[in-house]
Amino acid sequence: MPYPIFEKWRSSTPTVNIFLRIPSGYIAELVSTADFDAITLDLQHGLVELEHSLPMLQAIRDDKFPMVRIAANDPAAIMKLLDIGAKGIICPMINTGAEAEKFVSACFYPPVGVRSFGPIRANLPASSTYMQDYAREIVTFAQIETRESLDNLEEIAATKNLSGLYVGPYDLSISLGMTKMADFSDPTFMEHIKRVLAVAKKHKLITAIQAYKEDEAAMLANMGYSMVTPVEESATLLQGVKEKLERVRSKFK
Repeated sequence: MPYPIFEKWRSSTPTVNIFLRIPSGYIAELVSTADFDAITLDLQHGLVELEHSLPMLQAIRDDKFPMVRIAANDPAAIMKLLDIGAKGIICPMINTGAEAEKFVSACFYPPVGVRSFGPIRANLPASSTYMQDYAREIVTFAQIETRESLDNLEEIAATKNLSGLYVGPYDLSISLGMTKMADFSDPTFMEHIKRVLAVAKKHKLITAIQAYKEDEAAMLANMGYSMVTPVEESATLLQGVKEKLERVRSKFK
């Protein structure tokens, strides 16, 4: 069954992603009952490690696109995660075209890339046409989050078989020396955000961006970003717990 997110991307319909930072199969299962288009395990900044990824990927419902943000541009980790069922890979700290090429190459079998064969879960149920079909569901995001990546944006975007650009606004604003992180009200910062979008469109790439405030996420989606990530479950869990606790305490006599 093709993932619904692909049709939305083809029709330029905005999609919504969530980051999971708590290593729990149950949380992955629970979250996948909500109306997200993609669910991403965060191995870069979350508590999720490679050994937690299999039960979490198994718990995600079939209509949700399963992605992983890897900790680093590590071909061995990329290949392992694809073998156990990840379909989308977000690679952080991509600063040059060469780094993007190394990342993408690890996602595809020869002669396209250097991925080693062993799709232990990726080819379930087993298909005799797996080698002809697998690439249709592989999505590769280069994370743009440094001044250097902006300087090399055109060559990164031109990387063969790269699917998209994912903006990391917090690290990007730090790298640019801005006093406020991920300040989407700053015109200078927004010029960079718009340029990433323009370059991606030029190279026919999908785009994604982090934006935890609802209005900012909507603004970026309406601007043309293909996917927004307005939620990570640990902060949302704590926020919900605090709000309910406050409401209960406010009713005490």
